[in-house]
Amino acid sequence: MMRAVSNERLTRQELSWLLAQEARGAAKALREGVSQLKPVAIREAPPEVDASLDVLDDAISVLSALQQTPGRGRRGRIDVAALLYQVAPNARISMEPGGGTEVFGEEAELVRMLHVLITQSSTDPAGGNASPEVTIRREGDFVKVSVALGPDTSATADVERRWLSRMAVRYGGRLELEGGLQSISLPADGASDQRELAELRRELEQAQQLGEAYARELAAAFTAGSLPSDRTSVHPAEVATARFEMLRGTAASFVRLLRDWLEALRGDAALAVSELGDGAPLVQALQWRVAAGHEIAGELERIADCPGDELSKPVDLAVLARDAAAAAETRAARHGVVVALELPEAVVVKGPRSALALLFRALFDHAIAATPKGDTATLRLARVEGGVRLAVEDGGPAVPEAARGDLLRRRVDPTSFGRPAGPALLVADTIAAHLRCQLEMAESNAGRTEVRGVLSAEIG
Repeated sequence: MMRAVSNERLTRQELSWLLAQEARGAAKALREGVSQLKPVAIREAPPEVDASLDVLDDAISVLSALQQTPGRGRRGRIDVAALLYQVAPNARISMEPGGGTEVFGEEAELVRMLHVLITQSSTDPAGGNASPEVTIRREGDFVKVSVALGPDTSATADVERRWLSRMAVRYGGRLELEGGLQSISLPADGASDQRELAELRRELEQAQQLGEAYARELAAAFTAGSLPSDRTSVHPAEVATARFEMLRGTAASFVRLLRDWLEALRGDAALAVSELGDGAPLVQALQWRVAAGHEIAGELERIADCPGDELSKPVDLAVLARDAAAAAETRAARHGVVVALELPEAVVVKGPRSALALLFRALFDHAIAATPKGDTATLRLARVEGGVRLAVEDGGPAVPEAARGDLLRRRVDPTSFGRPAGPALLVADTIAAHLRCQLEMAESNAGRTEVRGVLSAEIG
């Protein structure tokens, strides 16, 4: 069936789309040039061009959005050779049988691309008896359509080539000029899937070969005798201590930098108050960000200040829990959370006081952040054989059992389970391991989420 195609060279909408793409490229190049010149210009007078460039980007985005039109035809796997017979029924088409000439795209756009390509051939297809010569073939992962160029009889020939080039790039292909031959190369449908499948097969073969090599080496080792036993193993306590020292060093390196930023942000908030007043939305947003930043800075500062070589001495965990709850009251009030304690009269263990206090505070910080406004976070202590059972219950969402260990060690994103994104839980797990306490996340008797563990009566 012969397809009716407009004889226009390029429509006004197509020209508008081309201008929007050219403008976007020019704006990007301009921004890159300004970024390179800015360090030199700042020493003299800082150029106020960023705002203008942002306005230009917004205008170009609006222009591009105006050119977006809903699909005007079939979209999917399309045979370019069959489409070419419909666009130019009088053309002399040469193609390689069985090469595969299907591409994925929108039929109306492909029709326009083929039409514009053929109009630039040595004959004019609008003249009924014209027979342009077109070659279509498969080259690797691309379908290539080529025509022989004639003399540039149209004043818009260069614009048409630029439009063709932009459209080809949009489809993941390219426009090529080779002597007197002009070609459009478009990705063949399914080529990327076939390439990925071939790469996966190669990787599988390499893995099989590597596995066979390892199996032969292991068999040879067992045949020769037992494996050497002079390898040193790292004690879990040494690993826990190393994690704790790394945590302290990381916190110390960030806390000062964060404090400087927060002071600058506090100054900005004060300036906004003087300019806009206390009730302005911008002022309230800045004040909220300052408060949230100081919470994180406080956590980091407590970690950095915790000594790593503190001597063990008798510590009443009940007193320590009350002190941690009192210190966390301000944060709990800001989040609208009630802090509750269920403690015996006195629970004395022997251990490093600062590390134990940091453990309690980190568990409180995590529970407060996880608990919805108006709900309660509860810390419980109970004597058990050989130590003290510690549990902190919050009102946050439950976590699947298979993901609880990874969540404690921050191997997964906590927000994907509705849990807080702060570092408090990771800090608590690291401190607990340093204190020879294995934390776990579970459900309390009330069906709520709790983090619990057993502290030894004598730590260290």
